[in-house]
Amino acid sequence: MKPTSPAGVAPGPRRHRPRLILRLAVLTLVLVWGSGCAVRTVPPLKYVPLLGTEKKISTPTVLARALRDPDVGVRAQAVKLLGILGQSKSGKVKREVAEVLGMATRDRDPGIRLLAVERLGEMEERYGNKHLMAVLRDPNPFVREKVMAVLSGRQERAAAAAVPPTTAPADSAAAP
Repeated sequence: MKPTSPAGVAPGPRRHRPRLILRLAVLTLVLVWGSGCAVRTVPPLKYVPLLGTEKKISTPTVLARALRDPDVGVRAQAVKLLGILGQSKSGKVKREVAEVLGMATRDRDPGIRLLAVERLGEMEERYGNKHLMAVLRDPNPFVREKVMAVLSGRQERAAAAAVPPTTAPADSAAAP
């Protein structure tokens, strides 16, 4: 015979008690963490690293995000900093910088596109030429002209480096 409660009803099974305790614990946590209480002592969770590692964010990635800023000055400064990073010795960094500068050549402001073309022209050919080719279809004639000037300047520097400097004879310098 089953034991009965004083009200004459058989008590419920004890297997539901752990669920009830768990629900109460979750409800308490939600109320404590979810409330907008001004006396909060634990800051809200913003980032939970997976397996204890943090995502590595490179400088070109940060500057790529700066290129999406609505302020033209911020975008121009980002392109200038990318030009400095483009002089790095690391091929990986140069490739990454060239990709971000390629994004800058598609900016809505022609001044930013001109600046990006200049910075791409300062980089090695294998990194910058792909993006300079794409800029040749730019709707602004000044930007297209700047691409041609950058390419011709690069060609002149290569030709000057290939030709050894000539020295004038000493007697022709002394002649009046």
